[in-house]
Amino acid sequence: VTLAARDGGTEVRMTHSGFPDEAMCDSHKEGWGSCLNRLADLLDPAGTAASVSLQGDPRSTYTRTARIGLAEKGIKYQMQQCAPHTPEIDAVHPWGRIPVLCDGDVRLFETSAILRYVEEAFPGPTLLPQNIRDRAIAEQWVSAINSYVYDVAIRRYVLQYVFKKEDRSVLEAAAKELPAILQHFERGYARPFLAGQNPTLPDYFLAPIVGYLEMFPESQAALASSPQLMRAHAALKERPSWKETQP
Repeated sequence: VTLAARDGGTEVRMTHSGFPDEAMCDSHKEGWGSCLNRLADLLDPAGTAASVSLQGDPRSTYTRTARIGLAEKGIKYQMQQCAPHTPEIDAVHPWGRIPVLCDGDVRLFETSAILRYVEEAFPGPTLLPQNIRDRAIAEQWVSAINSYVYDVAIRRYVLQYVFKKEDRSVLEAAAKELPAILQHFERGYARPFLAGQNPTLPDYFLAPIVGYLEMFPESQAALASSPQLMRAHAALKERPSWKETQP
């Protein structure tokens, strides 16, 4: 380890050698990265924001989910507003979607992968349940939201209003599907939250979607028949992570 004065601060250069194989080297690289992130939090006023950035549009539900996760972990980061398919996004995401996370030389796309990295790379409150059964349930709900909910609730319903496309046939067909979808979550919220007693990843994926559904007439009517879902959503809206990430 060498320390050198640089621009009013101290530059740290570290070399760790002697690994038996590449896999062992890679695992230590991640560990040292986590340690240096913690050191930055302690010594640098910018904290992890000196190396961590999130690129995306704050109005995107997936970008907001990533921001909620970062806020729940207490991680400082730079928010860089980028639309899909811009050069910055295309440089990381093969399909040009948002958000994208950059942490030093780590570049990640897909919100699930981003938040699992954040969970393991940084200290702070956990984003996942503590037992294997509830972690599997959390994964089940995240997968369901990504596979079956986003397309109906956001792409085919909310965005018809937001971008004033108002293709009534698309909008009305999606609106008819919403009550059945929401009832699955109504049953899921028989417990305080989808994967246990405390909010975790699936709640953070669903909350921005529900936040938009609260804004439009057909979905408002469907939500009115989901009291357990709305109870949990009201609790999530009281958390600082929700208030800090309003688009």
